[in-house]
Amino acid sequence: MSTPQRPSYQQRTAYHVTLLGTVALVCSTALVISDEQTREQIKAAQQQRLAEQIMAVLPSTDYDAAPLERELELELSDERGTARAWQLSDGDEQIKAIAMERSAQGYAGDIEVIVGIDRDGQVVAARVTNHRETPGLGDDIEARRSDWIDQFEQRSLADPSPEDWAVAKDGGEFDQITGATISARAVVEAVHDALTIFAEHRDELLAPQQIPATDATDE
Repeated sequence: MSTPQRPSYQQRTAYHVTLLGTVALVCSTALVISDEQTREQIKAAQQQRLAEQIMAVLPSTDYDAAPLERELELELSDERGTARAWQLSDGDEQIKAIAMERSAQGYAGDIEVIVGIDRDGQVVAARVTNHRETPGLGDDIEARRSDWIDQFEQRSLADPSPEDWAVAKDGGEFDQITGATISARAVVEAVHDALTIFAEHRDELLAPQQIPATDATDE
């Protein structure tokens, strides 16, 4: 039995090139559509996660504080570049506290920290939000792993004194983490940096921001 011969157009090089091009175009279009559909979902999830991290270091409230809508970016006067912060307002639009994002070099890379600071310059709470420290050692800087980071609560630039803003191994007041002194040292540095920036930019950080009103819609 003889094998059916393919149509002559299928034997041409141009046919195969066109076919491959069409397949590539269809695949590329599908990827673009998929990316557009998931991009907003990913962005919304990231914003939700950020909001949770911010509220974890700020005082609890009985009203809609909307800290993500009260974001500030400070231009610092030295090599620190910029600092991102979020305001927590009370019902009368007075700024009750701020959350500030800072980072410092750890053992395996930058350790990112969000620090909540009240109007008096005291730490409300601090939380590590991102790091690459050694699992089982350096990750004890995370609140879910230990209560080590709670020791920063109610601390300020004056408490402890400047020379004591360090881990015990460096002659300071803060506990270190066994086998992860570099990780602990980085968090101390990041928290102290946030307090220093707050002191330098207090008026700007505590000045209420004009939040655009949400457009009302008819139901």
